[in-house]
Amino acid sequence: MAFLIKSILDNRKRHLKGEIMKEKIIDKSKILGIILVLTFLISIPYLNFEPITAHDISYHTNRIIAISEELKAGHFPVLIHSNLLDGFGYAGPLFYPELFLYIPAILTFFGLNFLTSYKLFIIVTTFFTFLFTFYSSNHIFKKKNISWTITILYGASFYRLADIYERGAIGEVLAIIFLPLILCGLYEIIFGENKKWWIICFGIFGVINSHVLTFAMSIILILIICIINIIKILKDKKRLATLIIAGVISILLTLSFALPYVEQSNSDKFNVDEKIYNGAFLQSYAISFKELINNSFNVGDFYKGIGTILLVLPMFIVECKDNDNQTRYMKQLFWIGLAVLLASTSIFPWESLCNKFNSITTLQFPYRLNIISTLLFSFVGGYALCQIIGNRLELNKLVYILLILFTLSLLSSLNINSGNFTEETIINSAPVGNGEYKPYALKQKDTKVHNIANEEEIEFTRVSSKMEFEYTDRKDEMIIHIPLAYYKGYRAYIEEENGNITNLTVEEEPHTKNVIVKNDKILNGKVTIQYKMTIMQKLGYTITTITLIGLVIYIINDKFKIIKKK
Repeated sequence: MAFLIKSILDNRKRHLKGEIMKEKIIDKSKILGIILVLTFLISIPYLNFEPITAHDISYHTNRIIAISEELKAGHFPVLIHSNLLDGFGYAGPLFYPELFLYIPAILTFFGLNFLTSYKLFIIVTTFFTFLFTFYSSNHIFKKKNISWTITILYGASFYRLADIYERGAIGEVLAIIFLPLILCGLYEIIFGENKKWWIICFGIFGVINSHVLTFAMSIILILIICIINIIKILKDKKRLATLIIAGVISILLTLSFALPYVEQSNSDKFNVDEKIYNGAFLQSYAISFKELINNSFNVGDFYKGIGTILLVLPMFIVECKDNDNQTRYMKQLFWIGLAVLLASTSIFPWESLCNKFNSITTLQFPYRLNIISTLLFSFVGGYALCQIIGNRLELNKLVYILLILFTLSLLSSLNINSGNFTEETIINSAPVGNGEYKPYALKQKDTKVHNIANEEEIEFTRVSSKMEFEYTDRKDEMIIHIPLAYYKGYRAYIEEENGNITNLTVEEEPHTKNVIVKNDKILNGKVTIQYKMTIMQKLGYTITTITLIGLVIYIINDKFKIIKKK
């Protein structure tokens, strides 16, 4: 009898587990379905084969094409865009992260039109922005009405739409995907259960591989939030330990970009080092607070405002009076967001501050700070709005509909598909932007391979950044000019007739900033010059890869432990 009862109870448990699993699958399917619908609505301007226009579209599409071309030449990872700078090669990937640009580049590699690849990629970024924002906000609040409001406010925010359709700022568009994970990870460590601390690690990994300036701003944001909560963190040793662990792992995950960036930046002087921008430049782009509000509802300059989020902010002050962890966190984000918003205007003393701290000038435009204020106010605004509405389902639905309709109305008024902006003009227009990462004073005139001593021209073959030529029956010292922009990492060797291979000296020609190769031993044979990963680059990639794999294994193992307990 006891065995029969136990069997019945076990069957009942299995049945309940099956029902719960079925409900979870249905629930997740509904969430994905809604996100797909939202992605479709926001992406309507790109659901065509028409040419597009945006401020930086040429720069970023050229990066995608360059990656695709390097992949065809068998280079991975891509470190030099050999087709740029008139063929002298541009080391953009060492200064501007390109990990996620491999997605459209691979599509282009397999023959898809690069503009179509670009549009599909943007649509994918929209999907993941909605997905990660919903996941992050739902993890914090555990309420779908709040999560969906935040998701719509953030995913359809003015600043994000401006980045896509007006500015073409793909780096920021990518960083926007991962910023909610950082907020969620911080909440989990400081206020939450302190179990899924790794969420912030993925957020930081995503941002560093998207946009350097946004990464710098997000690190400052993390430090501010930690300082505000320093007493709470120090009182709880477990949270402090988790924060340190998350910090160390996050640092290791950034090294694949950070180490090559630091190494290359310290190896030479580049245009970006020559104070291209200054305090007066930043001050000239700073707008008044009144203009900020006007621009939030003005199609012409809406990327200089934060849009509909301004409408719900006052509700926060009125409604958020509780002292629970969620409200406490939102209050912190509100005041930080307000400070950041004011800093994006002319109220902030940009010129005097830049004179003291010149590195700030790399921000270029004060309105870039709106990426942070939009993030913070989307969470705060969505939370405050739902505090007022409560659990009234019909009002929630009405809010969602109004927000989407307002966004679609804005998009319909933009001139996104410009008939006179063709693929050819995109490729030929500003392929390296302002050339911030060109060696300073680089000259791109001498396109021949020749012996500097006697000006004798040498025939050569070239595939991508790899160049080869024969050096035989010569007695003079070999100092050969190579038509490549010098970046640390170029290597050269000579292969003699007997098969011996000897490394040659590669240096930077001080006047032209081109590559020169020296054959001190005056050896004869076939000379090869190509870009190779440096030790620091290899170290960075190795550490990040091992850390990422280790973190994923840890998460999977932890998940299995939870399942076994159930």
